[in-house]
Amino acid sequence: AVVLACGLFQDEHLNIVTDSIFVARLCLAMSGPGVSTSAAASMLEEALSSRQGTVSVIHVNSHNPVKGYYQTGNDKADAAAKGVWTLQQARQLHESLHIGAKALAKRCGISTADAKHVVATCPHCQK
Repeated sequence: AVVLACGLFQDEHLNIVTDSIFVARLCLAMSGPGVSTSAAASMLEEALSSRQGTVSVIHVNSHNPVKGYYQTGNDKADAAAKGVWTLQQARQLHESLHIGAKALAKRCGISTADAKHVVATCPHCQK
């Protein structure tokens, strides 16, 4: 998500709030020498170095029982990401089994309209 945000807003200052302590600490460590060479670190470093604007990364414990501004926002982001991930899973399931829209919607918990779109955009099923 940080890499995507950096790519979308190249010239603007970004305030990124994350519940990933790994990402927050990795961004902080990139200001000094000896950064990890993992794939995630490389992608993040490339995204940050290609920007014109500055970036502030803040970590919050979003899974706190006391809900505040950041926790509520994180819940909304998690819900949005879950929908995207579910649609991606639905595409993968359809590509492997080529099940119909109704079964796909029920199995993946997506809307019937989304399931019909997945089936309609499948080249194998359009033959």
